Amino acid sequence: ESGFSKTHLEDVVKRVPRILIANPDIVLKPKFKVFQDSGFSDSDIVDIVSSDPWILLRSADNQLGPALLVLKNILGSNASVLKVLKLSGGVLKYDLEKTLMSNVEVLQSYGIKSSQIIKYIFHFPRFFVHKPESIVDVIKRVDEMGFDMKSKRFLSAIRIMTSLTVDTWERKVKLFKSLGLSEDDISAVFRRVPQVFAVSENKIKEVAELLLSTGKFDISFIVNRPELLIYSVEHRLKPRLRVMEILEKKKLLGKKHNLITICKYSKQKFAELYVIP
Repeated sequence: ESGFSKTHLEDVVKRVPRILIANPDIVLKPKFKVFQDSGFSDSDIVDIVSSDPWILLRSADNQLGPALLVLKNILGSNASVLKVLKLSGGVLKYDLEKTLMSNVEVLQSYGIKSSQIIKYIFHFPRFFVHKPESIVDVIKRVDEMGFDMKSKRFLSAIRIMTSLTVDTWERKVKLFKSLGLSEDDISAVFRRVPQVFAVSENKIKEVAELLLSTGKFDISFIVNRPELLIYSVEHRLKPRLRVMEILEKKKLLGKKHNLITICKYSKQKFAELYVIP
């Protein structure tokens, strides 16, 4: 009756089987009413619940209602709230007044612009449900690494470090040292491209070994261009390095080319510039 298709129903039941024994009048209808009263359509509610059916087991008045209010106050419209909830309806399980709202205020106190914070809420909503004190601790760690708080990468650095356990962070540092990077090099890599620390250890090792095996690049090259560690070895780096090698041997390259630029090109653009001609 609320617009759930057979596929939606199957998905909800698989993920939260006990919904089958829940009293519809006591458990389900009050939750749907909270969303309806907030201005969401039936199709919106289907999308939100499907993203995380566990929210149906939360309190309508004490959890869902207040959480929706916090999101709307920060994001400004139901359309924006829906965009976030379709990505992660699970944020409604948290006390957003104590987490998201407090974290927004913490980040603003460090000079991060509201527009940047809202952009991050759209892409990484779960980052904002960490305990505010843990965010403050991470900010201090990032600051100790010499990060410029005015940098656009500052918020990215905080998010990445928050997502890693201390053990995972130490393993990444140990791996970088095994590749020949110093403490200063590691800090420099993190400042340039924080996302590198979210890459798996195997991937980092694989990319580093590929670049060093060519004999054209050394560790300092990687330290100064850490974004290369993010690219796929099999689908991006290997084939493009091979094409450039062939072109160099045939003396078809008029000038020296930047590997980062080459890797940034889309498949079509790369073909247009270096393969088809």
